[in-house]
Amino acid sequence: ARVIELFRKLGIPDPERRYEAYPHEFSGGMRQRVMIAIATVCEPDLVIADEPTTALNVTIQAQSMTLLKDLQKTADKTFILITHNMALVSEVADHVAVMYLGRVVEYGAVDEVLRDPRHPYTKALMASVPTLDADKDVELQTVDGQTPSPAEVTIGCEFAGRCSYAVFSFREKTIEMKEISKTHEVRCIRLDANGKLPVDRKSTRLNSSHVKRSRMPSS
Repeated sequence: ARVIELFRKLGIPDPERRYEAYPHEFSGGMRQRVMIAIATVCEPDLVIADEPTTALNVTIQAQSMTLLKDLQKTADKTFILITHNMALVSEVADHVAVMYLGRVVEYGAVDEVLRDPRHPYTKALMASVPTLDADKDVELQTVDGQTPSPAEVTIGCEFAGRCSYAVFSFREKTIEMKEISKTHEVRCIRLDANGKLPVDRKSTRLNSSHVKRSRMPSS
């Protein structure tokens, strides 16, 4: 009865009959709704949704996220959304944590972070997102270089090898989060007193030969 109630709440038609159906008899959108039902049937206070819209078309994506938002409001649930889709983040999230190599580099209210990104990685992410008013003759920006191996824990800034603002001091100490406002924090030592990156990017670009790393102890 509980499952049928959830099916009905999630908009699955004819829930009594669908309860006996096999997965291949469901559409992609309905299978996604079933996954939401599975995640919420035990009424958890926190639901972690890891790439919940992967391989779904835009219409099904919108339906799935609308269901999650409705559950958040009606059932008072907290959702952690893990995604590479910045447009999705802007639509459904209240706060966003931008991570690189497992570390948070920027955190804050979603409108503030996406409207005014301060960390070089966040800026690069936003510059790579296509927009409707973009010049079709201009290629989207990409992030130079390659992601370091996650098996290695870098000292200082793990993004330094790909950052045009990088200097050698990035590798000398742990970099703490800097408060830009009460709802916005950034982990970057190149920010000035006003939380701005330098206009002049003429700095020593780090490469793999400059990077100091400490390896995780083997088990």
